[in-house]
Amino acid sequence: MHLPVARQPVPEFQYQQAKEIYSRLCREYIAHRGSDGDYVEYVRSVVANEASLDRHVRAFEIYAPYIEDGMTILDWGCRHAPDSCMLRSLHRDITIYGCDICADGQFKEFHDYAGLQFTTLKDEYLLPYRDNQFDAVIGSGVLEHVAREQKSLDELWRVLKDNGILVITFLPNRLSLTENACRLMKKPQGHNRLYSLSDAKNVFLRSGFVPEVYGYHQVFPTFAKGVKGGPVLNRLATVGMKLNRPLERVPIANAVSSNLFFVLRRVRAM
Repeated sequence: MHLPVARQPVPEFQYQQAKEIYSRLCREYIAHRGSDGDYVEYVRSVVANEASLDRHVRAFEIYAPYIEDGMTILDWGCRHAPDSCMLRSLHRDITIYGCDICADGQFKEFHDYAGLQFTTLKDEYLLPYRDNQFDAVIGSGVLEHVAREQKSLDELWRVLKDNGILVITFLPNRLSLTENACRLMKKPQGHNRLYSLSDAKNVFLRSGFVPEVYGYHQVFPTFAKGVKGGPVLNRLATVGMKLNRPLERVPIANAVSSNLFFVLRRVRAM
């Protein structure tokens, strides 16, 4: 067995500060790139209502206590880098790298704020970084999209330092109400690859990662992407947002959450 790593408590006002900065960056991006196609629509969905914005902050709350000044971090599959932007609001003295399949410059405003060293990926799983380079890797809504899951996890293990931290958030839950509703309605918003908590834990253990903490997040949908419900659904989403955090800790109720999360440690022996 492995002892848990130390965590540094983060004051509530710093989470609020991170939320405000991320929201401002999203709105500025939309204003500057109003006709930039799918990417603008994606960012617009982030700030479509308070619940949608809050779900990113909630995921950040889960792992932020594990990040310390002086760390070198990889934002894997970063896209517009919400995690990097919120991390930068808390830590000036960290080095952040980011990678994704999108073109360099597509999310320049976000990447510039985060001080992100961005690389466009050319391979479906190989990463352009040296062995043992990073103290932490953050994958927010990424693992379920990779073509070769095991090889991608092997690469993350390679680039992490011994006892480095791997953060996985927005991992789609097999029992999710929203996922199953998408399937019933044949909507494209659903994911091809879904996970249960126990199955995902075993995938990570087989890949050399020991869970520090794991569980469910976002019980209620945000009604922000692909749904045109107007003020009524936005108010309903806000009510759900306020119930999310307490219900994430309630057995059975939390089992239908949209997402799973894991904070894991890279090890050489079990």
